[in-house]
Amino acid sequence: MKNTEILLQGEHIPDIQVVELGHGKGVKDVLAAAAKHRGCEAEGDFHVFTEDSDEPLAEGDKLPARDDGQPVRLHVHRCRRIEVAVTFNGVTKEHRFGPGTPIAAVKKWAAIAAFGMDPGDAAEHVLQLTGTTDRPEPDTHIGTLVTCPDCRLAFDLVPLKRVEG
Repeated sequence: MKNTEILLQGEHIPDIQVVELGHGKGVKDVLAAAAKHRGCEAEGDFHVFTEDSDEPLAEGDKLPARDDGQPVRLHVHRCRRIEVAVTFNGVTKEHRFGPGTPIAAVKKWAAIAAFGMDPGDAAEHVLQLTGTTDRPEPDTHIGTLVTCPDCRLAFDLVPLKRVEG
């Protein structure tokens, strides 16, 4: 049997780590692999989330496999939910996401569902961390931007400035 390739992000693991685990491995094996990549001690219970999932995998679960042969994207975090506030034109909307939710999914929720933009206008905007000029990449898991117990994020939905040349 082939190994399962995992693209791992998490609390104290901001950059994607490629991890290979043997077939039939489970959540505990992912937690052990994540601990090696964390680079610091962290107290508390960590949970494993599949990308875009609001619920963690159960402790006894085996690793999910993808039918298309692509790596599985997983996120390891102590926060079970991230409270996200997005401000646009002076109005703030809030929503809770699992920590493995990519920035692109949060932006789609904010622009289209929360603020009613059409997809064309939404494409012209990006999420920027409130009070900074930091615009995380679309595939960044939101959990990489927070550390437990502070399970909150604030963004501004801002125009993507184009340089006309």
